[in-house]
Amino acid sequence: MITLEYFGILVASLALYWCFQNSRLRVLSLSLCSLLFIWLLEPMSVVVVIGLSLYTYAFGWLIHRHPNESVFHGVGVLGILLVLILFKYLGMLSGISEAVYLFLEELPNFSLHQLFLPLGISYLTFKHISYLTDIKWRMISPGRFDDFILYSSFFTIFLAGPIERYERFSPQLRNVAKMDIKDWQEGSRRIAVGIFKKLVISNWLAYFLTPVWENPNSYSSLQALAALFAYAFMIYFDFSAYSDIAIGSSRLFGIRIMENFDRPYLAGNISQFWRKWHISLSDWIRDYLFFPLSRLNRRKFWSIFLVPVISMALCGLWHDADSRYLLWGIWHGLGLSAFQVYLQIKRKARPQAKKRLNYFMNRFGMPLTIFFVFFGWLSFRAYGFRLAVRIFMDPWALILIPFTFILLVFLQDLFRKFSDILSKIHWRFEYTVYTLILVLISHCAVYTGFIYAGF
Repeated sequence: MITLEYFGILVASLALYWCFQNSRLRVLSLSLCSLLFIWLLEPMSVVVVIGLSLYTYAFGWLIHRHPNESVFHGVGVLGILLVLILFKYLGMLSGISEAVYLFLEELPNFSLHQLFLPLGISYLTFKHISYLTDIKWRMISPGRFDDFILYSSFFTIFLAGPIERYERFSPQLRNVAKMDIKDWQEGSRRIAVGIFKKLVISNWLAYFLTPVWENPNSYSSLQALAALFAYAFMIYFDFSAYSDIAIGSSRLFGIRIMENFDRPYLAGNISQFWRKWHISLSDWIRDYLFFPLSRLNRRKFWSIFLVPVISMALCGLWHDADSRYLLWGIWHGLGLSAFQVYLQIKRKARPQAKKRLNYFMNRFGMPLTIFFVFFGWLSFRAYGFRLAVRIFMDPWALILIPFTFILLVFLQDLFRKFSDILSKIHWRFEYTVYTLILVLISHCAVYTGFIYAGF
């Protein structure tokens, strides 16, 4: 994302885009630039993007025009999922087939090999599934193919989102009449802040953390615990940096992409955390998995315990076919289920008991959520379980954990006030220049790729 290819395409596409007065020519020029960007990174990915876009767009029209839209919707979504499985999950299926063969040796053995992994395939399939589903729900109509191919390939959000919805994206392609200086000011601000987050904060954290994660036995348990907390901030700054650059770049075209982060580590409970972390993904999971699954069965056990776990387990597997992501998803699903149980207890409690529960959540909700989320990163990160053993087998680390928890209880209000002050700063253009100068002076010489671009 912070490459010559990206910013070269950004400058060239902006020049072409604003040269045209006709909105359709703007869309076509931006689509060509987006496909060129994908081709420069991975030529075969362009074939996948165009092919899958033609497939999804055709099924969109079939769903829109045919009275039996559920059949076409099912077939369309199944085809998109098969493409995702073909490119991303064949390696996992191969492992399953080999395990079955070893268990039942009489079966003929066969092997499945993963093809190349197209860029942005996970984000692309989610966008296409939401597109077909929204047509089925009569929320949108198919529109024009040139709009849809831009929606599929728009280079600013292609590699790692946000997962934009067609209903928000498409109308903006017709409404932009001329350059707006406010869009350019906000866009440049977001890009500068994103570059600072990545090159200065995230990369420096990665530089110091990588040795600890890869060789935890060489470091003390207190250092391991510090590495866990630092990783939580590293992944936040890394991914929010990408989102800032993507949103800021899009704003230069007059296109407003949905926000993806809203101070998630200040959340008061795990449900609120998922309304603030990777918002576009959590909204997708809620609308296209959680709610449809909840309607399958009205029993409380299903909706409170099973639906959150199933939804978040699939969310984990969406990241990759790896047990650590599956466990991370199940961990968060269990957390959401526990919070639903808390809401059920609170709903049935007497007024005095409700006051006590509210006080408890107001005082301890944020620290509890932080510890829950931070320890969840142990599963998400490779080598995390080795680090967990180091932390929980050391008495000093076990003493430090409750001490840190108590410290967060007393400091949480200060953190929120400080965050509010930062959010109210009136940003001027010269601050953007100062930020970029600061990046040049203090950036980390070791560049690491964006974590979520790998999904």
